[in-house]
Amino acid sequence: MPKYQTKLVERVEVAEGTMAFGFEQPANFNFTAGQFFTLILPNQPYNDAKGNRRTFSIASPPQVDGHLQIVTRMTGSALKRSLAEVALGTPVEILGPSGAFTLHADTAVPAVFIAGGIGITPFRSMVHDAVARQLPHQIILVYSNRNLEGTAFHDEFRQVAATHRNFKYIPTLTQADKSQRRWEGEQRYVNMDFLREHINDFTKPIFYLAGPPGLVNTIRKAVLEAGVGPRRIQAEEFEGY
Repeated sequence: MPKYQTKLVERVEVAEGTMAFGFEQPANFNFTAGQFFTLILPNQPYNDAKGNRRTFSIASPPQVDGHLQIVTRMTGSALKRSLAEVALGTPVEILGPSGAFTLHADTAVPAVFIAGGIGITPFRSMVHDAVARQLPHQIILVYSNRNLEGTAFHDEFRQVAATHRNFKYIPTLTQADKSQRRWEGEQRYVNMDFLREHINDFTKPIFYLAGPPGLVNTIRKAVLEAGVGPRRIQAEEFEGY
């Protein structure tokens, strides 16, 4: 797997407890929306058993020339603490890109993206890539979080849905009563009944699931119960982050 030298150039909070980190895109580093890379931070100021490398989905689309963005929950690991504190311009290494969790080529087949929490990162890249390339895929994004403060890119997805008729955004908050901002949308867990209310036809789409393993497995079961065949389900679990 190719290794590239780059540096940290951006650091911004995108939701409560969630940070985005930007890196210069190395020359000849070409990726497909939905892929990931392995980040290595040499000489990081903090250390733990997980070491100085971690795999992250690329949250920015390929059209953002010269810039790679990752987004992560700040769980207190040594690598994340180090990224939060080192100076901008700090050298890093990346391995990749890797992964086949990417949008299918057949534009006649709809896509249903179902994300929990930080599982939104590959979908952000895929949605913006589809918009930039004016792809005719019909895309539904179901996005589950506990509260609005912890929902990364919520306003961004609302804007995309308002201006692109091929994209439908369905957020749900499972602890909406703990949000400081008023919420009048869905407040349920994603299950078979939820999906049947929001998706008219289960025979055509390919379903993409991403998030913590427990959530992914629960939703996979719900999708199977709704009659979707295993070959039309792709899943990516975000474990240990």
